[in-house]
Amino acid sequence: MSKPQQMPGTTPIPPDPPKNTLGLRFTAEHFPASASFAIFMETAVFGSSSIKDNPDWGDQITEKLSKNQLTIDDFANKVRDAANRAFNTPLGRALGLRAYNLFGDLLTGNAKTLGAMHLDRRFIMIVSAPRHGGSYLTKEMYRAVGVDAKAVPNYLAHDGYPDASSFWYKNSGGHPVPATRTTIQQTAEWLIMSDWYFRNLQPADGLKNIVKKGTKMVYMPDFFRETFGPKTEWIIAVRHPAAACVSTYEKSGGLPDNECFPEKPRSVIERWVMDSWVRDGFLPSQVGKMPYFTAYLHYWVRYHQILMVGGMLRGNPRHVLIGYHPDVMEGFILTQINRYKVAENHMPERFYVSQKAIERHPDWVQEARSAIENMETLWQSFGHNLPEEIHEVF
Repeated sequence: MSKPQQMPGTTPIPPDPPKNTLGLRFTAEHFPASASFAIFMETAVFGSSSIKDNPDWGDQITEKLSKNQLTIDDFANKVRDAANRAFNTPLGRALGLRAYNLFGDLLTGNAKTLGAMHLDRRFIMIVSAPRHGGSYLTKEMYRAVGVDAKAVPNYLAHDGYPDASSFWYKNSGGHPVPATRTTIQQTAEWLIMSDWYFRNLQPADGLKNIVKKGTKMVYMPDFFRETFGPKTEWIIAVRHPAAACVSTYEKSGGLPDNECFPEKPRSVIERWVMDSWVRDGFLPSQVGKMPYFTAYLHYWVRYHQILMVGGMLRGNPRHVLIGYHPDVMEGFILTQINRYKVAENHMPERFYVSQKAIERHPDWVQEARSAIENMETLWQSFGHNLPEEIHEVF
């Protein structure tokens, strides 16, 4: 049988695969670029993006609520248009193809690609639950390795990207997709983004040092640990749950009038709290009847259980635990500044704390005690201790 003829103006017909070989053919429609990568490509090509980004990711004091005013479908269309606009340029196409090729390497386990990636760089990952000091540590670690944190865009630094989840399927552009697929693709995107953004970064301590905040990395720890390689250093921050909860509701618009957790989350962090309950079989309507701190404490417990049991800390010789305390935070950064010897200012930025939880919610502090004690017992069963500062309600 003769082969079909190519019609003018149509998509080229791919060549027949070799005999006895099954060929799989995918397009960008199957694996659309993430919003972060679309912003990156547009910015790299045109100097700015049509998608709004948060430039002030490192603010540790102001509690602001950010909302996406677009529907899921409208936002997905906006992301697709931005990606296509950039991809139709030589630079955008080159960056996009590099990301897709690396995605393929991660999917198939190309050891040569991974090995080459580990040769000249050290990844420094800051992992903590939200409002646990991760932004401060990320910002100051950038400075310690010679990077101006204010110049690092949110799409490269923020903690929700690459995405990872305790659920197998996640909603992406209004469609359910395997969470592992999303994680692997976005990791490939982030690696290409970081390679481009830090292409002129001067080595310090013998390597290029790439800093990243990664709250969600606890949900796929083996993938991230093995992908980023044996040189990667993991910085884990832990905070008293009552204090973190106060910061969470301030970030989300204030404590609700009925002091119950919102059935419809107002922020990304509140959505993660809700997800922790849904994962355990509860309905949002049930969570919406719970006291705010009771609902939050469940998330704090689940996060720190997964942090230990999931494999982020187990058998990981290159991690450090940081307690949420100004002396500890600033002291750690000082050691890193002295280690790399490239920061212009050798003094750590002040780490701000308050005692709002004790002043406003002494009952929350009391409620948290058994959860902290149980977590200490769990961690000790794996040969680890929570930082002593967990008992400081800052």
